[in-house]
Amino acid sequence: MSSQSQVITIVIDGKRLLVISLFLAVTLALFSIYVSGFYITQDESLPLHGESIVINGKSASFGGTVTISAGAPFTVNLTVASSEGYFTPYGSYYAESYYYPPGGYYALFPPTSQPHIAIVSVYNNQTFIPGEISILSGTLNTGGKVTYNYTLNPLEPGEYIIKFMVWSDWISQGGVRIADNSGGYVKVVVS
Repeated sequence: MSSQSQVITIVIDGKRLLVISLFLAVTLALFSIYVSGFYITQDESLPLHGESIVINGKSASFGGTVTISAGAPFTVNLTVASSEGYFTPYGSYYAESYYYPPGGYYALFPPTSQPHIAIVSVYNNQTFIPGEISILSGTLNTGGKVTYNYTLNPLEPGEYIIKFMVWSDWISQGGVRIADNSGGYVKVVVS
């Protein structure tokens, strides 16, 4: 056996270069759609989604815990996203839908706007007595996002629950939940 090194030359002609380039372009396009926050709801009747929460500059997650200082007003920022479609196992409802294995379709919403009310309520975690409710309203177009900024009153030391709800804008007439994670909460420890 010889221990001589071998040189392997790979020749890429124009056709192969074109196929590689197209493959990379399609892969990058699909990846950018995924990374850009392409939100698709699992339910046709719940087109909105509470996407992110920031409490006093600290990122929080639904079901998580955040610590804040007592005696000072604090801020809560809730970002709400409007879905671009919904998943259905029964076939497409709109011409723009596309197949998604293992069976079913993502049916894309037509361009519309969704009026809504974003509610933040603060509860004492021991007594479950509501301490404050703050309501902001807005309208989101399909695929859009909006961030609501709340300034809430100071809290005494203790544990609290901040609950987030996104309802239809006709809440005074009964309203309905229109965000898939409406009712999510963050536990707040005030020290």
